[in-house]
Amino acid sequence: METDIYYVNFEKRNTDIATGPPLPSCNQYERIDPQTGPPLPRRYQDEGNAQQTRPPVPSRSQDEVKAQKCRGSRCLVLMTVCLGIICVLLLVGSSIAVAQYFMVAAERESLFKSNKNTVEEFNQTINRLQHNYTELMTEKDQLKNNFTSLSQKKLELESNVTSLSDELQKAYEKGYLWGWFFISNESKSWSDSRKYCRDQGADLVIIKSEEKQRYITSLVNERMSSERVWIGLTDIQQEGNMKWVDNSILNQGFWDTGEPNNERGNENCVELMPSYPVLNWNDLPCSIERKGICEK
Repeated sequence: METDIYYVNFEKRNTDIATGPPLPSCNQYERIDPQTGPPLPRRYQDEGNAQQTRPPVPSRSQDEVKAQKCRGSRCLVLMTVCLGIICVLLLVGSSIAVAQYFMVAAERESLFKSNKNTVEEFNQTINRLQHNYTELMTEKDQLKNNFTSLSQKKLELESNVTSLSDELQKAYEKGYLWGWFFISNESKSWSDSRKYCRDQGADLVIIKSEEKQRYITSLVNERMSSERVWIGLTDIQQEGNMKWVDNSILNQGFWDTGEPNNERGNENCVELMPSYPVLNWNDLPCSIERKGICEK
């Protein structure tokens, strides 16, 4: 590394003692050629270049050159190290930024898939609920139709029941309808036999038609082998005024020949003698023991 050497050309001039010698001007600085040295003073040139000799150029020592080169090398090494450190830092920063980018991208992709799955599940749930709602509405309409149909059938059945009830009541009043019959196990007085029937939720039988009279007679014959039984007819309250246990008046009787005769004046209760097919009633004292036929 070479350095340029400059010299100052001072010419001999008159100087003022008060002001001193004048300062050199800028054009008085000239570059020194390291090979030829500084230019000769003008006075040497004015003398016709009598002497072509030049003042000797001061030479630099090898140590100074080596030191200057060493300093330059150190600066270059320092700059190289700094650049290397900067490159390493940039590389590390870039790697971290790339890693963070991929992490964020992966997380974003995961969130996107998760949201997509959630949306799909939500849509499936909505579709399933809509399907269930449609089915429920269909079932509701069917149930509503069934309810309407059943309501109409109910009204029809109620009408039929009312009609049947009226017919049954008329049939019962005419004696065409009979209940459930059973015969007591022990022979008792008329009053005790009636009490037995009432304890079973029934009462002594009432007969107001020939059909029922024939049925009761056949039933007693079948069950009792022509054994006589009490029926629910008496004139205890008023002699000669026969009434059924429901306090209804006797309109049609099925008396045996010569009955009722109130023999001895105390025959106030009526028995049925099944040995005769239809006309088989007989008045008898109420204290005599017979089995009773009950109707429920």
